[in-house]
Amino acid sequence: YALLSGHAPFAARHRAELYRSIRAARFPLPARLSPAARALITLMLHPDPAARPEPGTMLRHPFLSQVRGWGHG
Repeated sequence: YALLSGHAPFAARHRAELYRSIRAARFPLPARLSPAARALITLMLHPDPAARPEPGTMLRHPFLSQVRGWGHG
């Protein structure tokens, strides 16, 4: 997220507010990001760690697989 947007996905003035945002997966998705980038970020920041993709699955995601040589075994 930070690499693509230039800032952290979660920010708040108070720790409790920050944790609520993390648990609810409330973060801005900059409009300048491609739909594939936005989809990957959403998967990676899913509030349930068990629902997040495995590293190999992420490498096959359309956003990363468009990079020559990534995610192709």
